[in-house]
Amino acid sequence: MQINVGTKLWLAFVGTITLCVLALYLLLHNSLRQGFLDYTSQQSVQRLEILRGALANIYREDGSFQPLALAPERWLNLKDIVFSETDALFANTVQTTNDTTATPQAYYREFVSSISLHDTNKGLLLGVTKAKQSLIWIPVTTDQVVGYISFVKPTVVSRAQDRNFIQHQFKVFSLISLLVLIIATLVAALFARRISRPLKELAINTQALAAGNYSQKMPVAGHDEIGQLCNSFNLLAQALAANKESHAHWVADISHEMRTPLSVLKVQIEAMQDGIRPLNQESLAMLYDKTLGLSQLIDDLFELSLSDVGTLSYHKEKLNLCTLLKTCIAHYEVKVQSAGLTLEEGIDKTLNIQVLADANRLQQLLSNLLENSVRYTDAGGIIRVALSASETQANITIDDSAPCIPPGQEDKIFDRLYRIENSRSRDTGGAGLGLAICKNIVSAHQGTINAGPSSLGGVRILITLPINH
Repeated sequence: MQINVGTKLWLAFVGTITLCVLALYLLLHNSLRQGFLDYTSQQSVQRLEILRGALANIYREDGSFQPLALAPERWLNLKDIVFSETDALFANTVQTTNDTTATPQAYYREFVSSISLHDTNKGLLLGVTKAKQSLIWIPVTTDQVVGYISFVKPTVVSRAQDRNFIQHQFKVFSLISLLVLIIATLVAALFARRISRPLKELAINTQALAAGNYSQKMPVAGHDEIGQLCNSFNLLAQALAANKESHAHWVADISHEMRTPLSVLKVQIEAMQDGIRPLNQESLAMLYDKTLGLSQLIDDLFELSLSDVGTLSYHKEKLNLCTLLKTCIAHYEVKVQSAGLTLEEGIDKTLNIQVLADANRLQQLLSNLLENSVRYTDAGGIIRVALSASETQANITIDDSAPCIPPGQEDKIFDRLYRIENSRSRDTGGAGLGLAICKNIVSAHQGTINAGPSSLGGVRILITLPINH
């Protein structure tokens, strides 16, 4: 049989309270009984103060207890005198039970008979001691200890009124314990219901979430662990919903990106088949160009998917970042000049910045960024590449002139298929995957990449990479 969380909490709470009450009952039983016996022994010691004083006077008069030991009747008369008041007190007590040992008179008679007199070495002089019984010793003193009085320490509650008193206390405690258990059961039921209710609702909503319903939301009723769990569930539902929407947009954008060049190819090929467009080198070159663009898109998608799942290969080695940057800048000088732009570099040749990286991937990173600047920078503008370093990281900055990025969109440019202008021509703007690939390459090198406004009026891309000392 499956037990739900609420029932488990209730059983745990009630079970704990029950065990605590039982433990308290057992402790009280032993403590009350032992405490009562100790109290009885203390009373007995007080009663023996008279006998101890009388024995001290006898010792002073006789010089020892030997005359008393030779006259046992004096010892008996002495005990009778000491406890005569007790006998008189219970002389008129009515015996209501057949158990003669349970009457007060019998109790005190038994106590008197257990009293013995001993010498300084605790040797028996008068009285009777029983083996294996615990004795309480009371010293008899004059100017020094001259002997001891002993009596048997009580181990059971023998008087009926004492037993009745203890039983009454147990009954009262039993009623209190029963009341505590009832209250604890009710409180446990309330708390178990309060705790288990959001957990049950969370289980139902989690099943719905697993089935694809991301609109589920949990009310956050507090700041405890359950409240934090509900809040985390809401964040998870929002993240899954956003991921689902992003996935839908991703598929739609990919379909759109691939449909456009395929549509152009289809139209051009049909025009050639119908004789509307001549089949010559110019037409073939145009078809080839569209095919290259479609192939580049497919390659970017494949590379981006490999990077997302962590299977994009990296062969890292220790390399000089200054040399790598200068090589990439040299490769792009002709293309920058052809676009009517000026390429500046601010790289100190004396710097020896060593990084642990994949040279091909870093070249791909810098090429994508320079290509992006060439595409989006207005003619006559400037592209500037600079390198600096601290003790722990290298900083690569790529600045370009106008146009700039609208405020609030600096982080979005690294999203796949994102364009600042959706109407921009694919021939000019590309598919919007280059910066997404750049972000993954930088992350694979334990670095960061950010975009912001440039002092040249355009965009500044800042890349940080850890230095290999």
